[in-house]
Amino acid sequence: MMRNPPLPLLPGNDFDRKIGQTRFHKSQHFGNVHKLSMLLDKQLPGIGGAPMPHVPHSRWPSIYCRGDVSALPAWLAFDKETLVFDAYFKEALQEVEGSPFLPRYVKIYFYLEDGTIQVQEPRRVNSGIHQGVFISRQRIRFPPDSRSETFVDIVDLNIGREVELYGRVFKIVNCDRFTRNFLNRMGITVPDPITMPEDPYMERRFKMQEALQPKRPKKISFDETQFLKYDRCVLRFYGYWDDRESEDGILHKLVVLFYLADDTVEVKEVLPVNSGRTGKTLLSRCRLPKEFKGVAGPGERDAFTVLNVLGQSTHKKRYIFDALNCGARPTSFYSQRDLAIGAVINVMGRCVVLCDCDEYTKEYYRANFGLEDFTPKPYPADDDIVFDSVPRPELPPYNGYGSHEDSSYNCRTIYPVPPVKDLKQFLRKDREGMDSRVLRFSAQMISNIPHLSKRPFILSFYLADDTLNVFENVRVNSGFQGGMFFSRDKFVKPGENLFGSEPPACYGKEDCYIGALLELRDFKFLLTGADEYALRYMELHCDEFPKSNIRQILHKIRERARPVYKQFVAEELGGDALRSGRAPYKVLRRALLGLLGDQITEHEVVTVARRFRVQPEVPLDCEAIRRLAHVELKRYLFTAFERLLETFRHMDAAHSGRLSRKQVYTALRGARLPVDVELTNKILDCMPQQEGGDICYQDVINFLDYDHFPTAPAEPISIQHELSWMSHAPSVDASEVAVDAFLGELGLEEDLRASCGDAARPSGSGAVVPADAPGLLGAAWGDAGDRPAELTSGRPRVTFAGFD
Repeated sequence: MMRNPPLPLLPGNDFDRKIGQTRFHKSQHFGNVHKLSMLLDKQLPGIGGAPMPHVPHSRWPSIYCRGDVSALPAWLAFDKETLVFDAYFKEALQEVEGSPFLPRYVKIYFYLEDGTIQVQEPRRVNSGIHQGVFISRQRIRFPPDSRSETFVDIVDLNIGREVELYGRVFKIVNCDRFTRNFLNRMGITVPDPITMPEDPYMERRFKMQEALQPKRPKKISFDETQFLKYDRCVLRFYGYWDDRESEDGILHKLVVLFYLADDTVEVKEVLPVNSGRTGKTLLSRCRLPKEFKGVAGPGERDAFTVLNVLGQSTHKKRYIFDALNCGARPTSFYSQRDLAIGAVINVMGRCVVLCDCDEYTKEYYRANFGLEDFTPKPYPADDDIVFDSVPRPELPPYNGYGSHEDSSYNCRTIYPVPPVKDLKQFLRKDREGMDSRVLRFSAQMISNIPHLSKRPFILSFYLADDTLNVFENVRVNSGFQGGMFFSRDKFVKPGENLFGSEPPACYGKEDCYIGALLELRDFKFLLTGADEYALRYMELHCDEFPKSNIRQILHKIRERARPVYKQFVAEELGGDALRSGRAPYKVLRRALLGLLGDQITEHEVVTVARRFRVQPEVPLDCEAIRRLAHVELKRYLFTAFERLLETFRHMDAAHSGRLSRKQVYTALRGARLPVDVELTNKILDCMPQQEGGDICYQDVINFLDYDHFPTAPAEPISIQHELSWMSHAPSVDASEVAVDAFLGELGLEEDLRASCGDAARPSGSGAVVPADAPGLLGAAWGDAGDRPAELTSGRPRVTFAGFD
């Protein structure tokens, strides 16, 4: 109800607008956002919910029908959905011939999630103007003269409309398919596309460039199939060019390269050292003609022949070509069929003889042309040698100052330079993570003084630079200071000439093994043992350490034990070892030393014992592993168990609740679980195995979740040391050896079966083989009726000479 305008605003001339009103509350400007009370800045209605007089009404109530409004918010329902329009605006140009204006083509992006607009101008080559983002992404209001304070929205953008954005009028001419379908679903009619106006300046420029192009382009024959098939395939021939007939001519050794991709030829010269000549390329890569009559003039080998040229201007000149190609001369070029060992080719007037080729070229001609004879042709004798190689002069004897390498470099060069180290060896053998590449051995000093022989030493060999040091582990009240005995350095072998021209031989990695005797600066050290890392590294790299090569060691034992195999098993190993299939390390060591003597070293015996060592079964304490895992997870505040469970479910495409061990390990490492690799493997070892070796990933979550399944706190330990393979490896001296596996690896059982029979029965006081030997010697006696009486009655026993 409106007030009557002619009446003055006095009491009695107006109606009471509060008649019938039941709500008189004031809008609340405070609210809760994420459980936090704050002042809200959004527009709210007035008293009783009436609209405020200064708030303009919306131009439309809603683009949806009542009851069809989307239940999702706009930022979620229209996420990553954008309306794209093609538009342009004109920019006036001053003093440009034939171009009064410049149309600039743009793209208008309308983001449905928040109603923002972005205008971007595609970049054009050599446009001379700054292009790219024209208007950054933002909400744009209508211009002030439009008497509207609202923002440009979806209903204001359509084909054929002009929209003003920050003073520039954009004409919309087209849109993409998604935009057209979206507007049609919203009930907005989209007209047909409008043609973009042409740019007068670009049309004029295109005509100028077209006038500069030849009327008939040059014919270029290019076989794309040949290029794709033979790309980077090169035939290499070795030959020579004999130029000694000319004045000051010499014999040139050449390398002829034929590229199969485009049948081009390149010729390079092999220059000897200090020849005084520069330039190795005799002929750049090109097609090589068979006939050479001189250097071709300009346009002589062109695809077209120009008969006449009319006009002086660049834009108005005319060409007249020879349509019949009367002046064309046929030219034949060298191909792969013309090249062979012994062939003579014409390289721009120079006769080049091909003498040899590489292995790839031989294989190519053998496969494609069926050639088998690739005998190289000899080079002619070069009497006039430009450079004769002079042997390097012998170095003077070493004078004792500095190292031998440093002194040798000072003798070879004028300027003093540091010795060059073997960088490849350093990169291959330097420390990498937990792999130290250092071999540590326990050593004992060899001396006539008793108390010196009891001093414990540790010898460390560094594979990065072949150096070693000696450290003494001092004992309490031993009277020795201990510490570093020899610092890290290279040690010369005894008996070497220290003051000669050649460098003396130093101790290397092949000299360090258990049982080796090293003489370091008048001190003799016997290597008595090695740590687990050194033994394992030497066994993994047995090609570099022959003392740890189990195949060579077994071959040596097999050849030596073949004629005395029966006595070796019965007498050296004993009956207890044959009955149980196991023997202590000392028994095996005594047997191998008695068999081979000085032909086998202590390190080789240790290698055999480690190869056939019986690993003790240590029960896995899952509760201790779980407590350690909880300590690590709590220390790094890891709580993303729900996210980890989502990762497991995502990897479980069959929804079976199980994954393989590799998949579970990958998920744990991908989730950045703050647990060491050794502890991760121990956790997976504690998981119960399902069918096919799969693991129920819910058990893994329950095992790691310390909130719902807490455990007692564990004492912190060094996980990398306590759970590694080195911490639980038993010493060789205290371990047992699987005798049956060792004898089976030797493979001499078949030879024994063939040679044994009735004649194999022992007589007199010889050793008796037990009947229950596990598949090795017991089977050689045949049935029970052929066995000796003492083996068929009661418990089998072993008798030796002189003992019962």
